Amino acid sequence: MDRFGATGAARLVLVLLVLAAVSGADTAWSEQALYTRDNPPPTPGLEELQLAESVSQHGITWTFDRPARVGRFVNGDYYVVGPVTVEMIDPKPLWGDEVTDQIDRDSVRESEYPGRQCRNGSSLNPAATGIKAGFDSRMASSRYDPDRVSHLPIAMKPGDALVSTISRPTSELRRFSGQHVDPLRVAAVLCCVAEPLPPDAFRPSYCDSANSRIYLARNLRRDLLLNLPRVEGMPDGLERWVRQFQKVWLDIAQWGFAAPIENLPHYGQQFTERTSEASLLLLSDYTPEQKEPLLVNFTQAGIDFWGLVRAGHSWPAHGGLNSGRKWPIIFAGLMLSDEAMLNIRKRYPDVRFHEDDQTSFGPVTYRGKTFETSFSGSKAIFMGHSPYLMDSMRNHWERGWGLVDVYSPLEWPVPGRLTSSEGYRRANTSACWVGQALAARLMHAEKYWNHDAFFAYVDRWMTEDDTPISVALKKAGRADYLTKEFGEFGRHGFVHGPAWVKGMWLKYRNNIPPAPDGSVTPPAEETWR
Repeated sequence: MDRFGATGAARLVLVLLVLAAVSGADTAWSEQALYTRDNPPPTPGLEELQLAESVSQHGITWTFDRPARVGRFVNGDYYVVGPVTVEMIDPKPLWGDEVTDQIDRDSVRESEYPGRQCRNGSSLNPAATGIKAGFDSRMASSRYDPDRVSHLPIAMKPGDALVSTISRPTSELRRFSGQHVDPLRVAAVLCCVAEPLPPDAFRPSYCDSANSRIYLARNLRRDLLLNLPRVEGMPDGLERWVRQFQKVWLDIAQWGFAAPIENLPHYGQQFTERTSEASLLLLSDYTPEQKEPLLVNFTQAGIDFWGLVRAGHSWPAHGGLNSGRKWPIIFAGLMLSDEAMLNIRKRYPDVRFHEDDQTSFGPVTYRGKTFETSFSGSKAIFMGHSPYLMDSMRNHWERGWGLVDVYSPLEWPVPGRLTSSEGYRRANTSACWVGQALAARLMHAEKYWNHDAFFAYVDRWMTEDDTPISVALKKAGRADYLTKEFGEFGRHGFVHGPAWVKGMWLKYRNNIPPAPDGSVTPPAEETWR
């Protein structure tokens, strides 16, 4: 063993990884070394890092003004020892008249930015406040901000993070409508550091990078991961989910409008499905070697979202758009023993999370009345499409966005159909929350989530008989598609994603091992009554 406590074999792995980092190879990074405190990797010396003129990842190449020392984080993302200047980026960033496929259609209005249209944009230390981002001027509903685009040459100092993107050609967007536009294909992050880092260092968050701690994979609390026997239909390997979290989950513009299609889902439902599946897989009986690449990538996502919180970002409920951001932060906090991550609201009391906005225990007051329970008698209540707009948006109730869960369907607005609140409750929120709620309960993380109504509401969704509600819907003359065309879809107990997610809920929700302090999780049938 050398003075770092690492074997010669570990040093050989380090050398091979550094060579791969500068060879231009864009590996899937699925074969992950498992670093522990008993087997920490050596930190390379500056001269051990390759001197490179450029580095490439996910189809993006950054070229420096002079050769620089480069290395790789544990998840495969690059760093460069700086200061350094990025002189060129390929694909070339396009600006103003260079953008030849400009469009004005539906909510995309590139004419609003004369001479400042953008493709393949980059942002140095991207801001996370407000609702906008740079990168591409086709972001819908005025979510593009040309002042957030960084132009070449880009000088980087230690602590900086550069996010670069590849845009999709407008010809690929011919089927978009309204606000659902995804103009970005892929994004990658290049960080600048002051000195070489250990090979098991996680990348700092792309937001608030200068204030991000450098976490080490050797400190991951793998002992907190369960090894539950798999249920029917679960995969033999985890490569698909490793790939899903391999590229940075870029989540700056409001409602996923800057989400590159190869990196992460745009919409909260699918976003939450992926995070739910990943965490449940990590709690199942795969080998440590199988789990490690997914564990590293999923933890990195949590580190990134924690940076977004610190930078002032928030995810208020709006239909089904913003689900799924809270759990990756808590999971990363558990894995890294980070008390700040585990006490989000204590540090940042104004941050909003979709699931917490949309769930509450009674009593709740709405439209001048106080309600103890939902219309069906549950103390766990679904608060509607966009509770944060209840007091500020005209016609919020009349549009069907309000707290309809406490009213009989006979009293709902928008006659003849489900309201938006009830539609989103049944189609895009409740059914995708099940996996992450189960994972959090299995890890006894409810106290860190710090909003018990969310867990009780998920239990309600999975165990409440909604036949009386369906009868009331029929009596009110509202669309009864829930019981006809789509089978189980939209009915209580339906779960989005692969069937094994519901299989795990059925097998383990009422069989959760006691917490370390001996406390027992109450049955799902009791928490919401």
